[in-house]
Amino acid sequence: FAVPHDEIIISKLGDACCGCGACAAKCPKACISMEADDFGFVRPVIDADACVGCCACESACPALAKGAGDEALEVRWAKGKSDELLEASSSGGVFGLLARDVLADGGAVCGAAWADGCRRVEHVVVEDVASLDHVMRSKYVQSSVDREVYERVRDAIRSGRRVLFAGTACQVAGIKRYLGKAGESNLLLTVDVICHGVPAPRLWSDWIDYKNSLHGSSVCDVNMRSKTAGWLSFSAMYKYIAEKDPFSSCESTIFNRDWYMKAFLANASLRSSCFMCPAKRGCGSDITLGDFWGFQGIHPEVDYSKGVSAVICNTEKGFTAFKGIMASVDCDVATIEQVLAGNPSLVKSVAPYEKRDEFMADLASGMGIEGLVSKYDFKPSLKQRFRGKLRAVKRKVFKVVRKGGC
Repeated sequence: FAVPHDEIIISKLGDACCGCGACAAKCPKACISMEADDFGFVRPVIDADACVGCCACESACPALAKGAGDEALEVRWAKGKSDELLEASSSGGVFGLLARDVLADGGAVCGAAWADGCRRVEHVVVEDVASLDHVMRSKYVQSSVDREVYERVRDAIRSGRRVLFAGTACQVAGIKRYLGKAGESNLLLTVDVICHGVPAPRLWSDWIDYKNSLHGSSVCDVNMRSKTAGWLSFSAMYKYIAEKDPFSSCESTIFNRDWYMKAFLANASLRSSCFMCPAKRGCGSDITLGDFWGFQGIHPEVDYSKGVSAVICNTEKGFTAFKGIMASVDCDVATIEQVLAGNPSLVKSVAPYEKRDEFMADLASGMGIEGLVSKYDFKPSLKQRFRGKLRAVKRKVFKVVRKGGC
């Protein structure tokens, strides 16, 4: 029998939907498809004629039931001992080590990878170290998690294999709710990243098309966290290759000068649900990873030039996994307050850019990157500049106090 469309709760989520795709993956009738809106954000579209009203989609949705608060059982700072690993990572290399450990045990790793000439990001499952680089490093655009990916994670666990699933908090909540009891299996290790928010996929694909047209060649790889200028002043690096040219070229721009990154950091291009995140510190992840911003003021004696990770072990399973790689990292005890000082978005959703609605409307209208760049420069306001200078002064004072032995 057909269920009236206005009775299907998933179809009425609106801006609360985080686009994780768990509802579509869970539907036993496959009557939910994830389709892109005018900004490229995927949302559930239900074939009401095929829906049997089983409510499986609702049970999988992170937006409909906030999880219990995550506990910071153990907090550490950590950085890999291998320079090669640090260069291949966005921060301290912890994710890469956790992933290698799972793969060495015959397991699988699920994470975000570039697709379609770097024009979009999708979650994929990798099963060997040679493919691991595809899911390394931060990608500041929302990734899609298709039904096939959910099923591959489920099937791997059912067959007795270990799986590491990494994503944003809403994606981790989605996979755990999709798996149900299997989500608590010791075979599943979940890692969420400290998330500022996810930018519009359409803006990113338009940005890549714009970059391609400027260079007369195609972007073949992007490193949004290149450490060529150091970890604290990371760069967005674009690698190009021309159709008839066997040689590639690179373009690197400090993050605060790259227009796409400025739009992201200004909260202009984020998904609406990011301003009221349903999963922040409540997704049930085993480990939360992020950059340990401000670390240089806490431990100036430690070389932080290639990045340092903040590692928050939320479960005993997560801490056991971290202990398994401890021989490969330099690390020590930290506090959640130290992590929060440089990562307020760990617990608090960001506020939208004051002209976000106008910006997103212009994006949807097809204004194009040239028009958007011309109209929006994302220069920090006087208030933001004052706050930035105040933070800088506080950091200097903190360093002086530490050197004085107080």
